[in-house]
Amino acid sequence: MVALTATPPYDVDPREWDRYQALCGPIDGEISVPELVLQGDLCPHQDYVHFSLPSALEAQKLAEFRAQIGDFIETLLESAEFKEAILRHPWITQPIENVEHILDDARFFSSMLIFLNSQYVDLPQSTLDILGVKAREIPDLTLEWIEVLLNGVIYTYRNDFEEAEQAIRCQQDRLREIRAVEHSRVRLTDPRSVQKLLVSSVSKLNAIVDITRLESASMRDELRMVILSDYIRKDALPTAPADLQPIERMGVVPIFETLRRSELDLKLGILTGSLVVIPAGSKGILDEIADRLGIGAEHIRYQPTAFDAGFLSVELGGELSRNIVHMITELFSRGGITVLVGTQALLGEGWDAPSVNTLILASTVGSYVFSNQMRGRAIRIDPRSPQKAANVWHLAVIDPEKLQQRIPLRFGRKSTDGKAPDPYDTMTIDLGSDVDALKRRFYAFEGLSFGEPPLIESGFQRLMLGAAKWNARGVDDINKMMERRAADRKSLKSRWHSALHSKRAVARMQETLESNYAPKGLVNWNTTKFLFAHSAALAGMILSGFLHSFRATHIRSLQQLELVLFVMFASLAIFCLPGALKASLLLLRNGSLEGSMKHVGITVLETLHHMGVIRTELGKVSVEATLDQNGMIYCRLAGATTIERSRFLDALREVLVPPQNPRYILVRSSKFWRLNRVDYHAVPSIIGRKREDAIYFAGLWNRYVGHTELVYTRSAQGRLKLLQFRAKSFASAFTRKTDRISRWE
Repeated sequence: MVALTATPPYDVDPREWDRYQALCGPIDGEISVPELVLQGDLCPHQDYVHFSLPSALEAQKLAEFRAQIGDFIETLLESAEFKEAILRHPWITQPIENVEHILDDARFFSSMLIFLNSQYVDLPQSTLDILGVKAREIPDLTLEWIEVLLNGVIYTYRNDFEEAEQAIRCQQDRLREIRAVEHSRVRLTDPRSVQKLLVSSVSKLNAIVDITRLESASMRDELRMVILSDYIRKDALPTAPADLQPIERMGVVPIFETLRRSELDLKLGILTGSLVVIPAGSKGILDEIADRLGIGAEHIRYQPTAFDAGFLSVELGGELSRNIVHMITELFSRGGITVLVGTQALLGEGWDAPSVNTLILASTVGSYVFSNQMRGRAIRIDPRSPQKAANVWHLAVIDPEKLQQRIPLRFGRKSTDGKAPDPYDTMTIDLGSDVDALKRRFYAFEGLSFGEPPLIESGFQRLMLGAAKWNARGVDDINKMMERRAADRKSLKSRWHSALHSKRAVARMQETLESNYAPKGLVNWNTTKFLFAHSAALAGMILSGFLHSFRATHIRSLQQLELVLFVMFASLAIFCLPGALKASLLLLRNGSLEGSMKHVGITVLETLHHMGVIRTELGKVSVEATLDQNGMIYCRLAGATTIERSRFLDALREVLVPPQNPRYILVRSSKFWRLNRVDYHAVPSIIGRKREDAIYFAGLWNRYVGHTELVYTRSAQGRLKLLQFRAKSFASAFTRKTDRISRWE
């Protein structure tokens, strides 16, 4: 049996993936999209994003919700009863006696400590000892931590707070009142109501008009645009020409109606399972198509639409109705329709229309499979148009409340509601759940980057938006940049040609593990140079300011000059020292794996080979590790099969990212001069299933990387060790993350 698919479900959970492999077997071969473009089986294409802000009404709803959240948190922090309830919890009053329970739910225990710390409570030393931290090392109180705390107090451990039942019920009622509870879970950050508002924002309708206007002017009669949405919204069809009700929802009919009212010179059509609309002027072409298929005129029912005589609804009777998709597709290919609006359920997969050269994804689907299937509608070659180049447009609405950080700093000492930046995200600002979903979609496929020289890679960073300004004017500038690029289809072919012709003898998609679990370049000379440059720049600014001030004063003695210089360098120290000191202390204490990345990869490789997971001979595979000028590490396995590379990268990633609940951990010790350094790493789950494999892995680590201790975390002592290194490891101090990317090389 041979199993063929264009879109393996890479984004499903491991159990579902195992079932998929049990049916189809392991992946023996994979042909990437760039390879198909290189061979001429797919056309050059580019992804673009049109950003927009919510409508005035939507923005008001968001502001009201976030204001209610802010008021709730302020009331919570002022509640003496709630604070006292946390202080009386047995995990706080008797932590040693409850250490087993704490180990079972360290996040809730941490949330209580973080909350109390934000309230200027002197925490018992015994609670800090369990985590192995000092009071100053406790993280700030954020919305995420408040969610953890409230879910524990209100739901998971409600019985532990019987004495404060009235106060807790009051908080629960208030959360329900502001709709911050979903399925017995507190949601303060991005509840579904907020996500739904953003993903279905009517501002996307205006974005569609802007894109259509641009593409229509650029392509003219050659335009073949498809717009995919999730719902038909048939009830939104006007009932008369004067029926111009406000459009307040996304869907096929709302998109069609918005474009119809825009008065653009288009040939609009609708194709769904229950609604088909064509331009009245294209009836003759459709009749020709039907006649060629042997469908007589008596089987086709045309009816002028009630709202516009320029459009006809089309129906086929009986079993002939199955031909309607083919007929409208042919009408679209022949230019009887230039802009076709349909549902992703009907047209998103399995629909063959090579003439599509522009695609707008107005669907909320973000999965790997559906994202690739929908894009596949546009990137097929068209025999009728050998020079075809396709534009794929994505829509995203920015959350202005997140952007402007509207929730005040009411969280205690120095906290905000901002989330930690993603080291792989060139857009470190939080733009809301709709943009986050779009970023996840971009990881599902490879595409051409906007940089020079152009690269072919997966991920959102290829759009080069790291320096963008995310205000109303900045968003408009980004959209104009996207439009300029989209209008220049002629350059797409040459850019793809440049990116595809690699310096390697055999170019192909390389799946790489990208690691950045410390400040960029922390352990290399580039960082030292950066710190000196940063200090020099600050010194220059401060010195310039002082010299400007000195023009109005007179330094008459050496003592006055010494005082001025002291103030200047003290100011410089205030700016530079805290971050540099923290980085230096962590480096001395923990060390880094950057210099040993290749050896770590070899350790993982040889262990997996020993286990039989990787069966290719060791002499035919190699671990490649590089460090770029920004301190980003890239590691890949060359010479292995697709599934072997996947297993290798999965295992390597588990070594580098902060562990959650591994069976075994490695405590890595090393020395820097006279100082002892300690760091912690998880034994990958595939290796940690059996003790003998974990011991073999630790032995190779000792051989290739350095001395380490293997700790079994299911024992009481091991679980305590696991909890402590979560709090004190290098990964906890700096957001350590890894990411798998695909790049053509």
